[in-house]
Parts: sequence; structure tokens; C-alpha cells
Amino acid sequence: MDFAGIFDKNFFSFAGMLGGAPGGGLLPLGGASLAAASGQPHAGENYALLASGACADDVEKAARFFAERGAEFVTPWLPQTPHSIARTLEERGIERRRIYTSMYLPVEAERGHGSPEVAEVTADDAARWGEAAWYAFGGEAGKAAKAYVPFGEYLANHPKNRAFALEEQGRYVSTALIHETDEAYGLYYFATVPERRRQGLAAKLMDGVTAALPEKKPLVLLATEAGLPFYINYGFKIIDKVPVYSACDDI
Repeated sequence: MDFAGIFDKNFFSFAGMLGGAPGGGLLPLGGASLAAASGQPHAGENYALLASGACADDVEKAARFFAERGAEFVTPWLPQTPHSIARTLEERGIERRRIYTSMYLPVEAERGHGSPEVAEVTADDAARWGEAAWYAFGGEAGKAAKAYVPFGEYLANHPKNRAFALEEQGRYVSTALIHETDEAYGLYYFATVPERRRQGLAAKLMDGVTAALPEKKPLVLLATEAGLPFYINYGFKIIDKVPVYSACDDI
């Protein structure tokens, strides 16, 4: 099975979905390449995905697209990204900042059996999920937190997505988002609030998420350096290393 291709299709679909968020936008580039603005200023939620056939002009268009929106962005260097555009990225100060890992959970892997604390989020709780996702990724209280809530609602309510949360004493402390494509489920926004990390909540949430999904499709994701050991221990397999480029170090 071509897991690299399956991951790419899910990731491109996810980015396209982000472009429909409130204040977001989508710019088709050469071939299958695209720039997807989520409406959020944070680099890690805006993507320039450069596929086979992308050229230096596509990099320039993407950079202008995000600059006009006052947003930073990231460019994951996928296996299909042409090496010919490396110089253009460097000239714009778009440099390698991280090395992430694309991964998949095999269909035959043992899945979780669910947990009463893990629930699929309904439309009524979408705003609460969005707020929880903000804090789970280290966001602070204030105007930015309030501005993030409509974006979180959009994610949780999108027809291609399913949002999950682990709840403790009436508060969501861990979040997860599943983005479905024909061949895979993609896992995104998988995080726990800082004060409850390293206490087994991630495994409990993953058990709840995998138990809720049919086993006929693999689960794919892009793991950060910090998250990689957890996913390996859970049973995910490595597809490829994915250097992540950005003009911003805070990704």
C-alpha cells in the first residue's frame, strides 16, 4: 500500500479544508500545489504545499498570498516537492525549522476499546472544543483565545471532520480532530493542556478515537519531534521524515 501517497492526499485535503475557515482563503498554484490560509496568523495553521511541478514563481505567489493576510506559514518538504525551489525558499528566509515524521497506524493494529471520558464533540460543544484546542497547544487567555473559538467551531463542525475530546470535571483537557478522505483518517489537533501532560491522557484519548473509527482505513498523521516517541509506542509506523520550512521559528 502506498502510505506516502495516502498521507499526502489526506494532508492536501486537510489544508484545502482549512482554506474555507472564517477569514481563510485558498490559492491554487502550479499543478496540485496550493496555499491554504486558515484565517489564523500562526505559522503552523497556514500551509504552502508544493507538489511535483511547483516552481519558483509558486513560492513567490504563496509568500505574497500570506503576506497580504498578515500570516506566517509553513512549507512541509514532501517527497514530491521539487528540489529546484530550494534556492527560492532560502532567498526569502524560508528555512528548515523542524523535522517532523509522517506516520500511519496499520488497519490490523490493535485499536482502543474506548473510554467514558472520551466523547465525540457535537455541534453544541464545538465552541468549547475550539477553546480547549487553543489552550492544549499552549495558547494564553485573552483576545487571541476568543478569536480562535469560531475557527475551532468550524473545524469541529466541518462535514469531513470529527472532533473528539477527553473531559475531566466538566472541562475538555485533551483534543483530537479526524479528517476523513477516501483512503484514510487523518489525525490533527491532537494535544493536551500543558498542566495535564505526561499523565496518560494522550493514550486514553487515542484509545477513544481509534475505538470510534472503522478499522478499514489506516490512521495517518504528521508527528512533531516531541510527539514521535508516543506515536511509536502506540503502534504507528514511520512513512517518511518531513522537513518543515518557515520564515518563522515559532511553529
